[in-house]
Amino acid sequence: MNKHILSAFAIVLISQFFIPSADATNCGYTRCWGAVGFGPGGAWGYSHSYRYESEAKRVVQNKCKGDCTVIKSFYNTCGAIAAGQDNGWGWSWSSSKKRAQRGAMKYCRQNSYNCTVRAWACSK
Repeated sequence: MNKHILSAFAIVLISQFFIPSADATNCGYTRCWGAVGFGPGGAWGYSHSYRYESEAKRVVQNKCKGDCTVIKSFYNTCGAIAAGQDNGWGWSWSSSKKRAQRGAMKYCRQNSYNCTVRAWACSK
């Protein structure tokens, strides 16, 4: 057998054992989209563990009953969105829920007052 064909066969065989399958979970081992959103009147929503960004955003909009005016997505991490009393807001993503929430609050306080975290999720 040609050594190039043998090498290619070996690579395919090895990859079956060491490269995770995209179908192992809802979004795969390392490809997980999530999103957070909010809107006027207290609307909010979150999603996590989706294979496609568009799916994650659609779930948030459904949870908001179509009333979310801001939706932010994140990839294989945690995301949070905070909103203030005058519709100012901030959002952040990080490797932990706590840091994502802290970042969202920091940016919200730069644009608004009496900020609270409206939604958070981790997609990893």
